[in-house]
Amino acid sequence: MSKKREKLSRSLQSLLGGVIGIEADIGQDVIVKLNPQDIKPNDLQPRDIFNDKEMQGLVDSIKKHGILQPVIVKPIPHGYMLIAGERRWRAAKQIGLKEIPAIVKHADETNTLEIALIENIQREDLNPIEKAKGFQELIKKFGLTQEQVAKAMGKDRSSVTNYIRLLDLPQEIQNHVSRGTLSMGHARTILSLQGKEAQIRLCEQIIKDGLSVREVEEIASSEKKQPKSHKAPSARIITPNIADLEDRFRRFFGTKVIIKERNGRGKITISFHSNEDFSRIANALGIHP
Repeated sequence: MSKKREKLSRSLQSLLGGVIGIEADIGQDVIVKLNPQDIKPNDLQPRDIFNDKEMQGLVDSIKKHGILQPVIVKPIPHGYMLIAGERRWRAAKQIGLKEIPAIVKHADETNTLEIALIENIQREDLNPIEKAKGFQELIKKFGLTQEQVAKAMGKDRSSVTNYIRLLDLPQEIQNHVSRGTLSMGHARTILSLQGKEAQIRLCEQIIKDGLSVREVEEIASSEKKQPKSHKAPSARIITPNIADLEDRFRRFFGTKVIIKERNGRGKITISFHSNEDFSRIANALGIHP
C-alpha cells in the first residue's frame, strides 16, 4: 500500500473509532470564536443539496439554543476553509451571527475530504447520489480500491459498489434519486436495462404510474427475456390506446391498472393495497367475495 493510502486509512480509522466520529477528538482541541464571514465553503464538500425544511429547523434551534457543536475549519491565506459543519455555518450566516464556535485543524487535502465525508455520513444521511460521489472521490483522488473505502466506512464492498454504479445512470435519473422521487431500489433496477433511452423511459413510467420496486423488477425482467435484436432493449412502450384504456380502468376501479400487451397477447394487472380495496374491486366486477 502506498504511503498516501496508508495515511488515508489511518486517518479514516481514527475518525471512525467512535460512534460520534470526529467529535471524539474535540476534548483535545481548543475551541475558538470565528466570524462566519471569514469562513469559506469547502470545494470538496460531498453534500450538494440542503433540505430547506431541515435547514429551517436548524435555524430555529440555533436561534433558541445557539450552536452547540463547533464547526471544524482549516486556515487558508485569507481566512479559513470549512472542513465539517456546513449546515451550521449556513444557518449562522442566515441568522446573521457574528461569532460561531470553531475548531481549527491543520489538515491537508486528503484529511479535509475524509473529515467532510465522515462528518456528513455520520451526522446526517447524504442522498444516494451524494454518497456515491463521495465514495468515487476517495477512489479517484486518492487511488483507493472499493474494498478499502468499504472497510474504512464500515460497509460491505457490494454496498459501496451499488452506490457508485448509480453514477452510470443518465443525469436526469440521478436528479430524481437526489430529490427522492426515485428510491435507490428503483434506480438499481433501472440499471439492469441497457441503453440510456430505455432507462429514461422506464424512469418516467415509474414516476407517472407510481410503480413499486417489485413492479419495476417485473418489467425489467420481461424486457431481458425478450429475444435480442439489433435494437437496444427498452422499457414497456405505452401506445395512446393502451394509455387511454389504463386511465379508464383506473377511474372505474379507483386504483392503478397496468396493461401489458404484445402481438395481441398480454395481461391486465389491477393493484389493491388492503382487504377493503380487494372487496371494492371484486364488487365492481360483480363478484362478492
